[in-house]
Amino acid sequence: MADKLQASVDVTRLLNIPTSIIKAELEGLYGTNVLEDMYEVIRLYNVYEHGAPYSQEGQLDYTPADLRYKTTRSLLDKEVRFLFSKSPDFYVDIDLSGNKEEREAAKDAGTIYQTLIDNVLEENGFKNALLKAAKDCFISKRVALMFNINEDSGIQVSFLPSLEFVYDVDPNNSNILTKIVAFYGLNNEKAKVNQRIYKKKYWMQNGLCYYSENVYNGMGQLVEEIQPDTQTRFTFIPAWVIVNDGLTGDLIGVSEISQLEDYESWYSRLSAADMDAERKGMNPIRYTVDASPESTKGLSISAGAFWDLSSDQNRASDTYAQVGVLDSPMSYSSALGTTLDRIKNTMYEQCAVPNVSPEALKGVVSSGKTLKAIYWDLIVRCDEKMLAWRPALQFLGKCIIEGVRLYPKAGQFYIDEALPDAGYTIRVDNQYSLPEDEQEEKQTDLAEVTAQTMSRKSYMKKWRNLTDDEVEEELRQIALERQILEDSYTGDTGVDFGEEDSTGAEGEEGDFGDDDIEDTELPSDVSVEKALKELEGLLNGV
Repeated sequence: MADKLQASVDVTRLLNIPTSIIKAELEGLYGTNVLEDMYEVIRLYNVYEHGAPYSQEGQLDYTPADLRYKTTRSLLDKEVRFLFSKSPDFYVDIDLSGNKEEREAAKDAGTIYQTLIDNVLEENGFKNALLKAAKDCFISKRVALMFNINEDSGIQVSFLPSLEFVYDVDPNNSNILTKIVAFYGLNNEKAKVNQRIYKKKYWMQNGLCYYSENVYNGMGQLVEEIQPDTQTRFTFIPAWVIVNDGLTGDLIGVSEISQLEDYESWYSRLSAADMDAERKGMNPIRYTVDASPESTKGLSISAGAFWDLSSDQNRASDTYAQVGVLDSPMSYSSALGTTLDRIKNTMYEQCAVPNVSPEALKGVVSSGKTLKAIYWDLIVRCDEKMLAWRPALQFLGKCIIEGVRLYPKAGQFYIDEALPDAGYTIRVDNQYSLPEDEQEEKQTDLAEVTAQTMSRKSYMKKWRNLTDDEVEEELRQIALERQILEDSYTGDTGVDFGEEDSTGAEGEEGDFGDDDIEDTELPSDVSVEKALKELEGLLNGV
Protein backbone atom coordinates (compact mmCIF):
# COMPACT_ATOMS: atom_id res chain seq x y z
CA MET A 1 0.00 0.00 0.00
CA ALA A 2 2.84 2.37 0.82
CA ASP A 3 4.34 1.86 -2.64
CA LYS A 4 1.03 2.65 -4.32
CA LEU A 5 0.60 5.81 -2.31
CA GLN A 6 4.12 6.90 -3.16
CA ALA A 7 3.49 6.29 -6.84
CA SER A 8 0.40 8.48 -6.64
CA VAL A 9 2.35 11.31 -5.04
CA ASP A 10 5.04 11.13 -7.70
CA VAL A 11 2.52 11.20 -10.53
CA THR A 12 0.77 14.16 -9.01
CA ARG A 13 4.02 16.04 -8.63
CA LEU A 14 5.11 15.37 -12.19
CA LEU A 15 1.75 16.25 -13.69
CA ASN A 16 0.99 19.17 -11.39
CA ILE A 17 -2.45 17.64 -10.98
CA PRO A 18 -3.83 17.34 -7.44
CA THR A 19 -4.40 13.74 -6.41
CA SER A 20 -7.89 14.59 -5.23
CA ILE A 21 -8.99 15.66 -8.71
CA ILE A 22 -7.92 12.35 -10.22
CA LYS A 23 -9.03 10.10 -7.39
CA ALA A 24 -12.50 11.63 -7.43
CA GLU A 25 -13.06 10.12 -10.88
CA LEU A 26 -11.62 6.63 -10.33
CA GLU A 27 -14.53 4.73 -8.91
CA GLY A 28 -15.12 2.85 -12.17
CA LEU A 29 -13.29 0.09 -14.04
CA TYR A 30 -9.90 1.75 -13.75
CA GLY A 31 -9.70 2.03 -10.02
CA THR A 32 -6.58 3.52 -8.47
CA ASN A 33 -4.37 1.49 -10.82
CA VAL A 34 -4.62 4.32 -13.31
CA LEU A 35 -2.31 6.45 -11.15
CA GLU A 36 0.38 3.81 -11.27
CA ASP A 37 -0.11 3.53 -15.02
CA MET A 38 0.35 7.29 -15.40
CA TYR A 39 3.68 7.05 -13.63
CA GLU A 40 4.69 4.28 -16.06
CA VAL A 41 3.61 6.39 -19.05
CA ILE A 42 5.82 9.25 -17.88
CA ARG A 43 8.75 6.83 -17.83
CA LEU A 44 7.89 5.62 -21.36
CA TYR A 45 7.87 9.19 -22.67
CA ASN A 46 11.32 9.63 -21.13
CA VAL A 47 12.58 6.53 -22.99
CA TYR A 48 11.17 7.92 -26.23
CA GLU A 49 12.81 11.31 -25.74
CA HIS A 50 16.19 10.26 -24.31
CA GLY A 51 16.66 6.59 -25.14
CA ALA A 52 16.48 3.51 -22.91
CA PRO A 53 18.66 3.75 -19.77
CA TYR A 54 21.29 1.14 -18.91
CA SER A 55 23.77 0.53 -16.10
CA GLN A 56 27.51 -0.10 -16.24
CA GLU A 57 28.68 -3.46 -14.97
CA GLY A 58 31.21 -3.71 -12.14
CA GLN A 59 33.54 -1.14 -10.62
CA LEU A 60 35.29 0.91 -13.28
CA ASP A 61 38.47 2.92 -12.89
CA TYR A 62 37.67 5.10 -15.91
CA THR A 63 34.81 7.29 -17.08
CA PRO A 64 32.73 5.11 -19.41
CA ALA A 65 30.97 6.37 -22.51
CA ASP A 66 27.41 7.46 -21.79
CA LEU A 67 25.78 6.81 -25.13
CA ARG A 68 22.07 6.25 -25.67
CA TYR A 69 20.80 5.25 -29.06
CA LYS A 70 17.24 6.28 -29.93
CA THR A 71 16.37 3.40 -32.23
CA THR A 72 13.02 2.99 -30.47
CA ARG A 73 12.06 6.56 -31.31
CA SER A 74 13.18 6.13 -34.91
CA LEU A 75 11.17 2.92 -35.38
CA LEU A 76 8.06 4.34 -33.74
CA ASP A 77 8.22 7.45 -35.92
CA LYS A 78 8.61 5.30 -39.05
CA GLU A 79 5.59 3.23 -38.09
CA VAL A 80 3.47 6.32 -37.47
CA ARG A 81 4.53 7.97 -40.72
CA PHE A 82 3.71 4.85 -42.69
CA LEU A 83 0.29 4.65 -41.04
CA PHE A 84 -0.80 8.28 -41.29
CA SER A 85 1.62 10.37 -43.37
CA LYS A 86 -1.15 10.10 -45.95
CA SER A 87 -4.24 10.99 -43.98
CA PRO A 88 -7.15 8.53 -44.32
CA ASP A 89 -9.90 9.50 -46.72
CA PHE A 90 -13.36 10.22 -45.32
CA TYR A 91 -16.31 9.29 -47.55
CA VAL A 92 -20.00 9.85 -46.98
CA ASP A 93 -22.06 7.02 -48.50
CA ILE A 94 -25.66 8.10 -49.03
CA ASP A 95 -28.72 5.89 -49.00
CA LEU A 96 -29.90 6.05 -52.65
CA SER A 97 -33.10 4.08 -52.21
CA GLY A 98 -36.34 5.63 -53.41
CA ASN A 99 -37.48 7.23 -56.66
CA LYS A 100 -35.35 9.29 -59.05
CA GLU A 101 -36.22 12.59 -57.39
CA GLU A 102 -35.37 11.25 -53.94
CA ARG A 103 -32.08 9.83 -55.21
CA GLU A 104 -31.10 13.18 -56.74
CA ALA A 105 -31.90 14.93 -53.45
CA ALA A 106 -29.85 12.33 -51.58
CA LYS A 107 -26.87 12.92 -53.90
CA ASP A 108 -27.04 16.65 -53.22
CA ALA A 109 -27.19 15.94 -49.50
CA GLY A 110 -24.16 13.68 -49.78
CA THR A 111 -22.18 16.45 -51.47
CA ILE A 112 -23.04 18.84 -48.63
CA TYR A 113 -22.15 16.24 -45.97
CA GLN A 114 -18.83 15.58 -47.69
CA THR A 115 -18.01 19.29 -47.93
CA LEU A 116 -18.87 19.77 -44.27
CA ILE A 117 -16.58 16.97 -43.07
CA ASP A 118 -13.71 18.00 -45.37
CA ASN A 119 -13.88 21.64 -44.27
CA VAL A 120 -14.11 20.82 -40.56
CA LEU A 121 -11.08 18.54 -40.74
CA GLU A 122 -9.09 21.08 -42.74
CA GLU A 123 -9.93 23.93 -40.38
CA ASN A 124 -8.79 21.83 -37.41
CA GLY A 125 -5.46 20.85 -38.98
CA PHE A 126 -6.55 17.25 -38.71
CA LYS A 127 -3.73 15.68 -40.74
CA ASN A 128 -1.03 17.00 -38.44
CA ALA A 129 -3.07 16.33 -35.31
CA LEU A 130 -3.62 12.71 -36.39
CA LEU A 131 0.11 12.08 -36.80
CA LYS A 132 0.84 13.44 -33.33
CA ALA A 133 -2.08 11.54 -31.81
CA ALA A 134 -0.87 8.23 -33.26
CA LYS A 135 2.58 8.86 -31.81
CA ASP A 136 1.07 9.60 -28.39
CA CYS A 137 -1.06 6.48 -28.64
CA PHE A 138 1.88 4.24 -29.47
CA ILE A 139 3.85 5.70 -26.55
CA SER A 140 1.20 6.23 -23.88
CA LYS A 141 -1.02 3.21 -24.75
CA ARG A 142 -4.17 5.19 -25.58
CA VAL A 143 -5.50 8.56 -26.72
CA ALA A 144 -8.89 10.21 -26.55
CA LEU A 145 -10.56 11.78 -29.58
CA MET A 146 -12.54 14.78 -28.33
CA PHE A 147 -15.30 16.56 -30.26
CA ASN A 148 -16.64 19.96 -29.21
CA ILE A 149 -19.19 22.12 -31.00
CA ASN A 150 -20.21 25.69 -30.24
CA GLU A 151 -22.59 27.81 -32.29
CA ASP A 152 -20.46 30.88 -31.67
CA SER A 153 -17.06 29.40 -32.52
CA GLY A 154 -17.71 26.30 -34.61
CA ILE A 155 -16.27 22.80 -34.20
CA GLN A 156 -13.07 21.79 -32.43
CA VAL A 157 -11.51 18.37 -32.93
CA SER A 158 -8.64 17.41 -30.65
CA PHE A 159 -6.74 14.45 -29.21
CA LEU A 160 -5.64 13.96 -25.60
CA PRO A 161 -2.76 11.73 -24.48
CA SER A 162 -3.42 9.26 -21.68
CA LEU A 163 -1.89 11.57 -19.07
CA GLU A 164 -4.71 14.05 -19.56
CA PHE A 165 -7.86 11.98 -19.15
CA VAL A 166 -9.55 9.11 -17.35
CA TYR A 167 -12.71 7.34 -18.44
CA ASP A 168 -15.33 4.69 -17.75
CA VAL A 169 -17.16 2.49 -20.25
CA ASP A 170 -20.32 0.47 -20.48
CA PRO A 171 -19.62 -2.95 -18.86
CA ASN A 172 -21.32 -4.62 -21.82
CA ASN A 173 -19.53 -2.64 -24.55
CA SER A 174 -16.09 -1.14 -24.02
CA ASN A 175 -16.55 1.16 -27.04
CA ILE A 176 -19.41 3.03 -25.35
CA LEU A 177 -18.26 5.71 -22.93
CA THR A 178 -20.24 6.38 -19.78
CA LYS A 179 -17.83 9.04 -18.52
CA ILE A 180 -14.67 10.82 -19.60
CA VAL A 181 -12.79 13.49 -17.66
CA ALA A 182 -10.12 15.68 -19.24
CA PHE A 183 -7.68 17.67 -17.10
CA TYR A 184 -4.49 19.57 -17.74
CA GLY A 185 -2.46 22.40 -16.25
CA LEU A 186 -3.04 25.96 -17.43
CA ASN A 187 0.21 27.37 -16.03
CA ASN A 188 3.58 26.37 -14.58
CA GLU A 189 3.39 28.12 -11.23
CA LYS A 190 5.39 26.45 -8.44
CA ALA A 191 3.13 27.56 -5.60
CA LYS A 192 0.13 25.22 -5.46
CA VAL A 193 -2.22 28.05 -4.56
CA ASN A 194 -1.33 29.77 -7.85
CA GLN A 195 -1.53 26.68 -10.04
CA ARG A 196 -4.55 26.38 -12.31
CA ILE A 197 -5.89 23.03 -13.53
CA TYR A 198 -8.64 22.86 -16.12
CA LYS A 199 -11.14 20.01 -15.84
CA LYS A 200 -13.91 19.12 -18.29
CA LYS A 201 -16.21 16.21 -17.58
CA TYR A 202 -18.74 14.36 -19.77
CA TRP A 203 -21.09 11.73 -18.37
CA MET A 204 -24.26 9.89 -19.32
CA GLN A 205 -27.40 10.19 -17.24
CA ASN A 206 -30.82 8.78 -18.18
CA GLY A 207 -29.77 8.34 -21.81
CA LEU A 208 -28.54 11.91 -22.19
CA CYS A 209 -25.06 13.42 -22.18
CA TYR A 210 -24.12 16.06 -19.60
CA TYR A 211 -20.94 18.08 -19.15
CA SER A 212 -19.28 20.55 -16.81
CA GLU A 213 -16.16 22.75 -16.90
CA ASN A 214 -14.22 23.96 -13.86
CA VAL A 215 -10.83 25.37 -12.87
CA TYR A 216 -9.01 24.20 -9.72
CA ASN A 217 -5.85 25.25 -7.93
CA GLY A 218 -2.94 22.96 -7.11
CA MET A 219 -4.56 21.92 -3.83
CA GLY A 220 -7.66 20.62 -5.58
CA GLN A 221 -9.84 23.56 -4.54
CA LEU A 222 -12.44 24.95 -6.94
CA VAL A 223 -11.34 28.35 -8.24
CA GLU A 224 -13.77 29.03 -11.08
CA GLU A 225 -16.93 27.37 -12.35
CA ILE A 226 -16.87 27.88 -16.10
CA GLN A 227 -19.89 25.73 -16.90
CA PRO A 228 -22.17 24.10 -14.31
CA ASP A 229 -23.71 20.69 -14.94
CA THR A 230 -25.38 21.14 -18.33
CA GLN A 231 -27.30 18.81 -20.60
CA THR A 232 -25.96 18.57 -24.13
CA ARG A 233 -28.23 17.66 -27.03
CA PHE A 234 -26.28 14.46 -27.66
CA THR A 235 -27.51 11.02 -26.70
CA PHE A 236 -23.89 9.87 -26.55
CA ILE A 237 -20.62 11.27 -25.24
CA PRO A 238 -18.84 13.07 -28.13
CA ALA A 239 -15.52 11.36 -27.49
CA TRP A 240 -13.79 8.08 -28.36
CA VAL A 241 -10.89 6.37 -26.60
CA ILE A 242 -8.47 4.58 -28.93
CA VAL A 243 -6.57 1.80 -27.15
CA ASN A 244 -3.29 0.59 -28.64
CA ASP A 245 -3.16 -3.20 -29.03
CA GLY A 246 -4.04 -5.06 -25.82
CA LEU A 247 -6.29 -8.05 -25.27
CA THR A 248 -10.05 -8.40 -25.01
CA GLY A 249 -11.48 -6.00 -22.45
CA ASP A 250 -8.17 -4.15 -22.01
CA LEU A 251 -8.87 -0.49 -21.20
CA ILE A 252 -5.23 0.44 -20.62
CA GLY A 253 -3.51 -0.66 -23.82
CA VAL A 254 0.09 -1.57 -24.60
CA SER A 255 2.95 0.78 -25.38
CA GLU A 256 5.10 0.13 -28.43
CA ILE A 257 8.10 1.14 -26.36
CA SER A 258 7.67 -1.63 -23.79
CA GLN A 259 8.61 -4.29 -26.35
CA LEU A 260 11.66 -2.37 -27.57
CA GLU A 261 13.35 -0.72 -24.60
CA ASP A 262 15.21 -3.83 -23.35
CA TYR A 263 16.75 -4.35 -26.78
CA GLU A 264 17.65 -0.67 -27.04
CA SER A 265 19.18 -0.74 -23.57
CA TRP A 266 21.49 -3.61 -24.54
CA TYR A 267 22.31 -2.02 -27.87
CA SER A 268 23.38 1.19 -26.16
CA ARG A 269 25.32 -0.68 -23.48
CA LEU A 270 27.29 -2.78 -25.96
CA SER A 271 27.85 0.16 -28.29
CA ALA A 272 29.19 2.23 -25.40
CA ALA A 273 31.52 -0.63 -24.44
CA ASP A 274 32.71 -0.78 -28.04
CA MET A 275 33.43 2.94 -27.95
CA ASP A 276 35.34 2.52 -24.69
CA ALA A 277 37.41 -0.21 -26.34
CA GLU A 278 38.23 2.10 -29.20
CA ARG A 279 39.22 4.84 -26.76
CA LYS A 280 41.45 2.39 -24.86
CA GLY A 281 43.07 1.27 -28.08
CA MET A 282 43.76 4.85 -29.11
CA ASN A 283 45.26 5.65 -25.71
CA PRO A 284 47.14 2.53 -24.52
CA ILE A 285 48.79 2.30 -21.11
CA ARG A 286 52.52 2.90 -21.40
CA TYR A 287 55.12 1.90 -18.82
CA THR A 288 58.84 2.21 -18.24
CA VAL A 289 61.37 -0.20 -16.71
CA ASP A 290 64.59 0.86 -15.00
CA ALA A 291 64.05 4.52 -15.86
CA SER A 292 64.98 7.29 -13.48
CA PRO A 293 61.96 8.97 -11.83
CA GLU A 294 63.16 12.41 -12.93
CA SER A 295 63.27 11.49 -16.61
CA THR A 296 59.70 10.13 -16.64
CA LYS A 297 58.11 13.29 -15.29
CA GLY A 298 55.95 15.23 -17.74
CA LEU A 299 56.28 12.79 -20.63
CA SER A 300 54.12 13.77 -23.61
CA ILE A 301 51.82 11.23 -25.33
CA SER A 302 51.09 13.44 -28.32
CA ALA A 303 51.75 12.15 -31.82
CA GLY A 304 55.46 12.13 -32.68
CA ALA A 305 56.59 12.84 -29.12
CA PHE A 306 60.22 11.92 -28.26
CA TRP A 307 61.18 10.51 -24.87
CA ASP A 308 64.75 10.87 -23.63
CA LEU A 309 64.91 8.50 -20.69
CA SER A 310 67.76 8.04 -18.30
CA SER A 311 68.53 4.75 -16.60
CA ASP A 312 67.92 4.51 -12.90
CA GLN A 313 71.32 4.92 -11.27
CA ASN A 314 70.15 2.97 -8.26
CA ARG A 315 69.85 -0.14 -10.38
CA ALA A 316 72.61 -2.49 -11.39
CA SER A 317 75.06 -1.08 -13.88
CA ASP A 318 74.00 -3.46 -16.64
CA THR A 319 70.34 -2.24 -16.64
CA TYR A 320 68.95 0.39 -18.97
CA ALA A 321 65.66 2.24 -19.37
CA GLN A 322 62.93 0.44 -21.35
CA VAL A 323 59.45 1.49 -22.59
CA GLY A 324 56.47 -0.86 -23.04
CA VAL A 325 52.73 -0.74 -23.88
CA LEU A 326 50.10 -2.79 -22.12
CA ASP A 327 47.54 -4.56 -24.24
CA SER A 328 44.11 -3.11 -23.63
CA PRO A 329 41.89 -5.40 -21.57
CA MET A 330 39.02 -4.07 -23.66
CA SER A 331 39.27 -5.28 -27.22
CA TYR A 332 36.80 -5.32 -30.07
CA SER A 333 35.38 -8.68 -31.01
CA SER A 334 33.97 -9.43 -34.45
CA ALA A 335 31.11 -11.17 -32.63
CA LEU A 336 30.11 -7.81 -31.15
CA GLY A 337 29.17 -6.43 -34.54
CA THR A 338 27.08 -9.53 -35.20
CA THR A 339 25.37 -9.15 -31.84
CA LEU A 340 24.56 -5.48 -32.45
CA ASP A 341 23.11 -6.29 -35.87
CA ARG A 342 21.02 -9.08 -34.37
CA ILE A 343 19.62 -6.75 -31.68
CA LYS A 344 18.79 -4.07 -34.23
CA ASN A 345 17.15 -6.55 -36.60
CA THR A 346 15.04 -7.88 -33.74
CA MET A 347 13.83 -4.37 -32.94
CA TYR A 348 12.81 -3.87 -36.56
CA GLU A 349 11.02 -7.21 -36.52
CA GLN A 350 9.11 -6.26 -33.38
CA CYS A 351 7.65 -3.25 -35.21
CA ALA A 352 7.35 -5.07 -38.55
CA VAL A 353 9.41 -2.28 -40.15
CA PRO A 354 11.63 -3.54 -43.02
CA ASN A 355 15.29 -2.98 -42.18
CA VAL A 356 16.30 -1.98 -45.68
CA SER A 357 17.94 1.22 -46.87
CA PRO A 358 16.66 3.36 -49.78
CA GLU A 359 19.82 2.43 -51.70
CA ALA A 360 19.03 -1.26 -51.30
CA LEU A 361 15.46 -0.70 -52.45
CA LYS A 362 16.64 0.86 -55.69
CA GLY A 363 18.27 -2.42 -56.62
CA VAL A 364 15.27 -4.67 -55.97
CA VAL A 365 12.16 -2.62 -56.59
CA SER A 366 10.80 -3.16 -60.07
CA SER A 367 7.09 -2.82 -59.41
CA GLY A 368 4.54 -1.93 -56.81
CA LYS A 369 3.95 -5.63 -56.13
CA THR A 370 7.61 -6.11 -55.20
CA LEU A 371 7.51 -3.14 -52.85
CA LYS A 372 4.31 -4.39 -51.23
CA ALA A 373 5.97 -7.75 -50.65
CA ILE A 374 8.86 -6.03 -48.84
CA TYR A 375 6.48 -3.96 -46.71
CA TRP A 376 3.84 -6.66 -46.32
CA ASP A 377 4.34 -7.25 -42.58
CA LEU A 378 4.16 -3.52 -41.89
CA ILE A 379 1.05 -3.18 -44.06
CA VAL A 380 -0.64 -6.00 -42.14
CA ARG A 381 0.42 -4.44 -38.82
CA CYS A 382 -1.02 -1.06 -39.83
CA ASP A 383 -4.22 -2.73 -41.02
CA GLU A 384 -4.45 -4.20 -37.54
CA LYS A 385 -3.96 -0.72 -36.03
CA MET A 386 -6.79 0.58 -38.19
CA LEU A 387 -9.17 -1.87 -36.54
CA ALA A 388 -8.95 0.45 -33.53
CA TRP A 389 -8.57 3.76 -35.39
CA ARG A 390 -11.21 3.34 -38.13
CA PRO A 391 -14.25 3.15 -35.79
CA ALA A 392 -12.99 6.27 -34.00
CA LEU A 393 -12.61 8.18 -37.27
CA GLN A 394 -16.02 7.02 -38.49
CA PHE A 395 -17.43 8.18 -35.17
CA LEU A 396 -15.82 11.58 -35.74
CA GLY A 397 -17.57 11.90 -39.09
CA LYS A 398 -20.86 11.06 -37.39
CA CYS A 399 -20.20 13.64 -34.67
CA ILE A 400 -19.61 16.34 -37.27
CA ILE A 401 -22.87 15.68 -39.12
CA GLU A 402 -25.04 15.02 -36.08
CA GLY A 403 -23.45 17.93 -34.23
CA VAL A 404 -24.43 20.36 -36.99
CA ARG A 405 -27.93 18.88 -36.99
CA LEU A 406 -28.20 19.68 -33.27
CA TYR A 407 -26.37 23.02 -33.50
CA PRO A 408 -27.24 24.39 -36.98
CA LYS A 409 -25.54 27.76 -36.48
CA ALA A 410 -22.20 26.03 -36.07
CA GLY A 411 -22.48 24.69 -39.63
CA GLN A 412 -22.31 28.20 -41.10
CA PHE A 413 -18.54 28.22 -40.49
CA TYR A 414 -18.09 25.37 -42.97
CA ILE A 415 -21.01 25.19 -45.46
CA ASP A 416 -23.27 27.76 -47.09
CA GLU A 417 -26.38 25.60 -47.15
CA ALA A 418 -28.55 24.24 -44.41
CA LEU A 419 -27.83 20.64 -43.61
CA PRO A 420 -30.38 18.44 -45.44
CA ASP A 421 -31.85 15.23 -44.06
CA ALA A 422 -30.61 12.00 -45.62
CA GLY A 423 -29.54 8.54 -44.55
CA TYR A 424 -25.78 8.05 -44.60
CA THR A 425 -22.83 5.99 -43.43
CA ILE A 426 -19.24 7.13 -42.92
CA ARG A 427 -16.48 5.21 -44.67
CA VAL A 428 -12.79 5.70 -43.86
CA ASP A 429 -10.14 4.31 -46.18
CA ASN A 430 -6.51 4.36 -45.13
CA GLN A 431 -3.67 4.67 -47.61
CA TYR A 432 0.01 3.91 -47.17
CA SER A 433 3.07 5.69 -48.51
CA LEU A 434 4.73 3.31 -50.95
CA PRO A 435 6.83 5.69 -53.07
CA GLU A 436 7.54 3.50 -56.05
CA ASP A 437 3.98 2.26 -56.10
CA GLU A 438 2.64 5.82 -56.28
CA GLN A 439 3.33 6.17 -60.00
CA GLU A 440 1.40 3.00 -60.73
CA GLU A 441 -1.53 4.27 -58.68
CA LYS A 442 -1.46 7.56 -60.57
CA GLN A 443 -1.58 5.71 -63.87
CA THR A 444 -4.48 3.59 -62.63
CA ASP A 445 -6.42 6.66 -61.48
CA LEU A 446 -5.69 8.43 -64.77
CA ALA A 447 -7.10 5.47 -66.66
CA GLU A 448 -10.24 5.70 -64.54
CA VAL A 449 -10.54 9.40 -65.38
CA THR A 450 -10.27 8.54 -69.09
CA ALA A 451 -12.92 5.84 -68.66
CA GLN A 452 -15.10 8.37 -66.77
CA THR A 453 -15.25 6.17 -63.67
CA MET A 454 -13.34 8.81 -61.70
CA SER A 455 -13.83 12.56 -61.96
CA ARG A 456 -11.08 14.98 -62.85
CA LYS A 457 -11.94 16.84 -59.70
CA SER A 458 -11.29 13.81 -57.51
CA TYR A 459 -8.03 13.10 -59.32
CA MET A 460 -6.75 16.65 -58.86
CA LYS A 461 -7.75 16.75 -55.19
CA LYS A 462 -6.00 13.45 -54.55
CA TRP A 463 -2.74 13.96 -56.42
CA ARG A 464 -2.29 17.73 -56.34
CA ASN A 465 -3.75 18.39 -52.88
CA LEU A 466 -6.04 21.12 -54.19
CA THR A 467 -9.12 22.47 -52.46
CA ASP A 468 -12.54 22.44 -54.12
CA ASP A 469 -12.19 26.10 -55.10
CA GLU A 470 -8.70 25.56 -56.49
CA VAL A 471 -9.90 22.60 -58.54
CA GLU A 472 -12.80 24.61 -59.96
CA GLU A 473 -10.46 27.44 -60.92
CA GLU A 474 -8.00 25.02 -62.51
CA LEU A 475 -10.76 23.32 -64.54
CA ARG A 476 -12.09 26.73 -65.59
CA GLN A 477 -8.64 27.76 -66.81
CA ILE A 478 -8.19 24.50 -68.72
CA ALA A 479 -11.55 24.97 -70.45
CA LEU A 480 -10.72 28.57 -71.32
CA GLU A 481 -7.37 27.64 -72.85
CA ARG A 482 -8.96 24.80 -74.81
CA GLN A 483 -11.64 27.13 -76.12
CA ILE A 484 -9.05 29.64 -77.30
CA LEU A 485 -7.36 26.96 -79.38
CA GLU A 486 -10.63 25.62 -80.75
CA ASP A 487 -11.85 29.08 -81.71
CA SER A 488 -8.57 29.85 -83.43
CA TYR A 489 -9.31 27.07 -85.93
CA THR A 490 -13.01 27.78 -86.38
CA GLY A 491 -12.71 31.55 -86.56
CA ASP A 492 -15.25 31.95 -83.79
CA THR A 493 -15.50 35.48 -82.43
CA GLY A 494 -16.17 34.68 -78.81
CA VAL A 495 -16.49 32.10 -76.12
CA ASP A 496 -19.77 30.31 -75.56
CA PHE A 497 -19.70 27.13 -73.52
CA GLY A 498 -23.42 26.60 -73.76
CA GLU A 499 -24.92 23.57 -72.05
CA GLU A 500 -21.96 21.27 -72.60
CA ASP A 501 -19.93 20.08 -69.66
CA SER A 502 -16.76 22.19 -69.59
CA THR A 503 -14.60 19.31 -68.53
CA GLY A 504 -15.57 17.19 -71.52
CA ALA A 505 -17.47 14.58 -69.52
CA GLU A 506 -21.17 15.18 -69.03
CA GLY A 507 -22.29 14.87 -65.41
CA GLU A 508 -18.72 14.71 -64.12
CA GLU A 509 -17.61 16.41 -60.88
CA GLY A 510 -16.11 19.83 -61.43
CA ASP A 511 -18.80 20.84 -63.99
CA PHE A 512 -19.46 24.48 -64.69
CA GLY A 513 -21.35 26.38 -67.35
CA ASP A 514 -22.11 29.84 -68.66
CA ASP A 515 -22.44 31.43 -65.26
CA ASP A 516 -18.94 30.45 -64.21
CA ILE A 517 -17.18 32.27 -67.06
CA GLU A 518 -18.96 35.55 -67.67
CA ASP A 519 -17.91 38.43 -69.89
CA THR A 520 -15.04 36.45 -71.41
CA GLU A 521 -14.62 37.65 -74.97
CA LEU A 522 -11.99 37.17 -77.63
CA PRO A 523 -11.17 39.56 -80.47
CA SER A 524 -13.07 38.99 -83.69
CA ASP A 525 -9.90 38.63 -85.73
CA VAL A 526 -8.49 35.68 -83.80
CA SER A 527 -5.88 33.78 -85.78
CA VAL A 528 -4.05 30.59 -84.85
CA GLU A 529 -0.79 32.46 -84.33
CA LYS A 530 -2.41 35.18 -82.25
CA ALA A 531 -4.39 32.68 -80.21
CA LEU A 532 -1.26 30.73 -79.38
CA LYS A 533 0.48 33.91 -78.28
CA GLU A 534 -2.49 34.80 -76.05
CA LEU A 535 -2.44 31.27 -74.63
CA GLU A 536 1.28 31.60 -73.91
CA GLY A 537 0.53 34.85 -72.13
CA LEU A 538 -2.13 33.19 -69.99
CA LEU A 539 0.19 30.35 -69.03
CA ASN A 540 2.92 32.81 -68.07
CA GLY A 541 0.58 34.92 -66.00
CA VAL A 542 0.69 37.92 -68.39
